[in-house]
Amino acid sequence: MASTSYPITALYLGKTLNLAEIEKKNDLALLARRRNSLLFQPTADRIAIVFSYGVVVLFNFDPKVSHKYVKQVIKYGEDTLETPKTEEYTIVIDPDQKMSVDFNSVTLNRIDPDKIHIIAEVLAQSVAIEYVEERAGQFVANFEKIHTALEKTGRIDISDREVHKVIGAGRNVVQYVITQLSLLDKPDATWEDKETEQLFIGMRKMFELEDRFQALQFRLNFINDSSAMILEIIQHRRGTWMEMVVIWLIVGEMLVMTAEWLFKIN
Repeated sequence: MASTSYPITALYLGKTLNLAEIEKKNDLALLARRRNSLLFQPTADRIAIVFSYGVVVLFNFDPKVSHKYVKQVIKYGEDTLETPKTEEYTIVIDPDQKMSVDFNSVTLNRIDPDKIHIIAEVLAQSVAIEYVEERAGQFVANFEKIHTALEKTGRIDISDREVHKVIGAGRNVVQYVITQLSLLDKPDATWEDKETEQLFIGMRKMFELEDRFQALQFRLNFINDSSAMILEIIQHRRGTWMEMVVIWLIVGEMLVMTAEWLFKIN
């Protein structure tokens, strides 16, 4: 029997997607509900998976239908993008071949929703990491500017408000990776089936999720360390300013007392 190739595309739509609202307010042929995702199967050879961390993965969808599904779920998203980031891959269905993971495609012997969910989860994490990598890179660049200013002038030349905005945005990225992506967790299906576990491991290696996560951790640690250091400087700056205010108040009070004393003498 001849093999058949199917496209599978992951789209990063935004920070989060509200699965409860999507499930309640849409008629999208729900097949299964997982820990952090909803799996829909409108036809036997078409599957859509919505992940809580802002990614939709579409298996064997043409562009027009893809746009329809994305439009239905993106309105339940937070901090959504005008143009989604995408990751594309191919699933080859060949009943005569063993399961295998290659650079451009993965081969399965049938359309298996559980295995497609595993593939989709790796693709979803990959496209989400790509977005986070870009964001983290921007924040690292912002912190490097602050560090450079400290090296050259010994002070922070931007307002406390701007510094807090940079720190807050950077820590939001850290929180998203820790609480949403679950990069270190194995899907439940991998504990139940050896072949599914092998597929998951093979896909993670192919998309270098471990290496990318470690590189991302390095950047996130830099953001955390820089945030703590800069906050300490700001607090010191505020403390110094308050000390100066107190000193000037004391000086002012002493001048008033001196003036009153001189007035009484005269």
